[in-house]
Order: sequence, then C-alpha cells, then structure tokens
Amino acid sequence: MLGIFFLLVWVSVIAALTGHDRNRGRLLLAPGYLDEEFHNALSRSDHGVLARYYRVALKRTLPARDEQLIRINLACALNGLAEHAQALEELDRVSLQQLSPPEVALWLNNRAYTLVFLGQAADALDNLKDADELLAGDEGGVRDPLLTACISGTRGIALLHHGDLDGAERSLELALRQEEEGVARQFDPEWQSDPARTAERWFWLGEVARRRGDLTAARLRLERAASSPTVPFGRRARGSLGELAALPGPGALPAVAGAVNGAMGGPMGNSESEALKRS
Repeated sequence: MLGIFFLLVWVSVIAALTGHDRNRGRLLLAPGYLDEEFHNALSRSDHGVLARYYRVALKRTLPARDEQLIRINLACALNGLAEHAQALEELDRVSLQQLSPPEVALWLNNRAYTLVFLGQAADALDNLKDADELLAGDEGGVRDPLLTACISGTRGIALLHHGDLDGAERSLELALRQEEEGVARQFDPEWQSDPARTAERWFWLGEVARRRGDLTAARLRLERAASSPTVPFGRRARGSLGELAALPGPGALPAVAGAVNGAMGGPMGNSESEALKRS
C-alpha cells in the first residue's frame, strides 16, 4: 500500500500555493479554494490533480524537509497514474538525511510498491525488510500501526507478484487487521479505516484466490473491494466482477495486469501535524 505524508504536507502545499508571487506581486491562489480542492482530490484519490499541485509546490522555495515529503507524495500520485518509472525517479531524488526513521520507512515502503510494478518484486521485498529493520531499531519512536499495516499490504502485493500466494494472503489479511487495530487506537468514533487502502487489499486478495482457481472466494473478495466504488481499486474490482460474470462457465478470472491503475491516497496517521498519513 502506498503512503503519503498528510497534514504537514497539506500545510506546506497550501502555504506554497497561496503565497505571493514575488515576480508579479500578487496572490497565487485563494487559500479557501485551494484547501477545498486539495481536500476533494485526496478524498477522491484524484492523482492527476494531486500530482499537479505537488509539482507546482516543488517549484517554490520550501524548507528542506517539506520538499522531501512533498516529493514522496508526488511519487505516490504518479504511481496512481501508472507512471511507475517516473515515480521511482522522484523517490530516488529524496534526501533521506532530512527524514526521521518512520519517514524513511514509509519511503522504503513506497519505493517497494513502485518496484513491484516495474517487475522487481524481489528488490521490493528487500526494501520492505529494510523498512522493518529500521522501525525495529528506532527505540525512541512509537511504531505507528497504520504505517505497519501499509508495509504489510505492500509485502502482500510483492509476494503475490513473486509467486508466493500463501505469503501474499497472510500479509494482506494481516494488513487489514492492523488497519482496524490502528483505527481503534485513535479513540475517535469518527475515525474509520481508509476505503482506498481497504479496497486495494481486498482486490489483491481476490487476485490471490483467482490464481488458485477459487472463483467463489475471488468473487466474494472482489465484492468487498467493489463496496467502495469511488476509489480506484473499488472501480477495478467492479470491472473484474463484470469479467467474471461474463465467463461462460468454470474458469479463471482474467489475470490482473502488471501495471496498477490506481493507488492509495487516503489519510493514515494521527491528528498531530507531524503524523504520517496514507493513497
């Protein structure tokens, strides 16, 4: 699952795009308008709009750390647009010295996700191992269960593409449980699991079942993913269900293409401005 830095980046992007253009002496964008459009793009996982805003923000003069976080978010949006090679270029431009251990772990997670769809599942698994070791060695930090869920989800996708169906299933199911546990720890009755991440996990669990030839399980899992029709993998699941329904008889679901058509863009962290959030 892809992750984004949410609140701090939101503030940085709004500040960058609503400041005054020194060359023209005028306000760039109205804060209220930008805040609403940016929020709507995040809630819809509209990666095209998000990528445009991140690119514009990166043209401004930003604090070093903010620039790295926005660049990671840009890579997330590019993955959502299936521009994986460009996403990897952005991730590899990030200066890790500016980031905390959990932020580097999220960077490793997102890089692993990108590598999967560039046909490098083994390298992706190595990146995820590095992320786990980094978090395990961060003795002074509190391990964010939602970040842990993102890593588990990405590992599941990587294992699936590496041919380990059992391992993929375990990791994806673990990611669903970790997300639920992370939400429960927020002590906020309005906090809910992110539908985009949840739909993606059920989608790939459906693909695990399809590759095993268990079409009943595949259908049930795809239906769970399709229950969020406004997010990318909810829409993909609806398409896969239509293909399954069109089959003349027992058979296999059509194989999922290697390139992903959508990615996570929803919030994942806590309420503090330095929190990690995750698309």
